[in-house]
Amino acid sequence: MNKKLLAAAVAGLFAAPFAAWAQTAPPSGSVQIYGTLNTNFQTADRKGATAAGTAGLASLAAAPTGLNAASRNAISVDSSNLGFRGTENLGNGWKANFQIETSANIDGDNQRPLANRNSKVGLAGDFGEVFFGNWDTPFKAATYGNMAQDPFRMTDVFGYQSIMSSPGFNQRSGAYSSGTDNASFDNRAANTLNYWTRVYNGFSGRIAYSANEGRTATRNPSLWSAVVNYNSGPLSLLYAYEQHRDAFGLTAMQATSTGTASDDKAHRVGAGYLFGGTTVSAVWERLDFKNSGTVAGVTNFKRDAWQLGLLHRAGNHEFKLRYNKAQDGACGRVAGNCSTSGLGAQQWTLGYGYYFSKRTEGFVFHTRLNNDRSASYTFTVGGAPGVSSSAGVGSDPSATGIGIRHTF
Repeated sequence: MNKKLLAAAVAGLFAAPFAAWAQTAPPSGSVQIYGTLNTNFQTADRKGATAAGTAGLASLAAAPTGLNAASRNAISVDSSNLGFRGTENLGNGWKANFQIETSANIDGDNQRPLANRNSKVGLAGDFGEVFFGNWDTPFKAATYGNMAQDPFRMTDVFGYQSIMSSPGFNQRSGAYSSGTDNASFDNRAANTLNYWTRVYNGFSGRIAYSANEGRTATRNPSLWSAVVNYNSGPLSLLYAYEQHRDAFGLTAMQATSTGTASDDKAHRVGAGYLFGGTTVSAVWERLDFKNSGTVAGVTNFKRDAWQLGLLHRAGNHEFKLRYNKAQDGACGRVAGNCSTSGLGAQQWTLGYGYYFSKRTEGFVFHTRLNNDRSASYTFTVGGAPGVSSSAGVGSDPSATGIGIRHTF
């Protein structure tokens, strides 16, 4: 009897707040629990590293070591998440919106704090939406949900950011935080003010500013990012731009590239078209890094990259193919000529998915990234760390795997 009374008391203690919340929640509002569990088993390695002592490499290249990464297995859970989002009708066409999203690493590795993924609070109306939060930049999100999107959903080792948005030099997708060195343009930016327009005749826009919380006596960092999208029936077009002030991308690439200020920029143009069940897409971008007040090393680096994508859906079957190419680029340095010889790379990615339902997909994939002798592009996120970041210049990472993706 005592155990039954205790159980009833505990149940009542926890149930009461939720019952009260449910009774007082406004009928004009709604809250949704959602998530994605995206997990795969993969075999990966890295081969073909440039031999130690090789001469004539690019000015920005790290010293060659000849180091490769032996084949290994890994469980990867990139982009798995758990979130809560909701809206409250405020009247007169106004709404309050919120979202709290957190990584859900069900393999047990690298557990993250609450709201480390896209999270916000803001207001929406006829003008569009304005919000504060931690959110993917408009540049990163330029292809989300349209015909120019990455056939592989911009995630895990097969995401297109292994080349697109990255200058190479083992720079991976990540989080932008004011006051830290950052050379990637595939970021979720903290401390941002965002504005999204409504859709007008197929056109829409987004702009984001990340506050300069990391300002010091010698550094005044900021991020501005914007995109204009056009979506009409089977056609999608886009232009995106992003600028990082005092993020010192060149220093992140090569510590000897010093400076007192930096101005790093990115431009992206994309298009996609749906023919029946087949979507074809193309994206081009330019990354441009500049350090001023440089007393040693490289002062600027610019490189172009492009990709072609193909996605074909037939019933429950989905076939995916993508090719990416990064050019060598051009650079300058304090003294002497600046070489970019061998800084290019290319990536082939092939995949197949089978939809057991609208929310559950099984898939297989293979991806290979071929670095030229001076280059060190790497997998964007996920995978085995020893393959993604430990091998030498010129080495070529590859991965083959099988996985399942479930959304709720």
